[in-house]
Amino acid sequence: ILITVLSFVLAMLVIACSCSSLIPTATTQPPSNQETMPGLTGTWQDPQTSDTFVIAWQNNQYVVASATWEGTSYSITSQSWNGNTLTWSYYDTDLSLTVTYTTTSLNGDSLYVDWSYSDGSSGTETLSRVK
Repeated sequence: ILITVLSFVLAMLVIACSCSSLIPTATTQPPSNQETMPGLTGTWQDPQTSDTFVIAWQNNQYVVASATWEGTSYSITSQSWNGNTLTWSYYDTDLSLTVTYTTTSLNGDSLYVDWSYSDGSSGTETLSRVK
């Protein structure tokens, strides 16, 4: 009798373990219309140059909607969102250089970026939220 009971318990344990693979697990992906980096949308300003950028969430990705400096609007020449990093470039007509920003992290109202100019100079900056 003991062997029969143990066999039954073992059989139930095997069935229970094999059935767990049939149960769907929760995913860590946000719903398709939800921002993947909450807080990134908004208006950001570079304190060194006063360049201002508007970042929006559109079609399940971040986009730089505008780049301006003291009323001058720059055309975004390229941009990309890879799921973690937003990169954008624009041509600064006053400097006659292409400027590229790449986000590295976000903490509240501070957006940390790497920047580079087409002349080879580069650095890091903290953009501040203005809206």
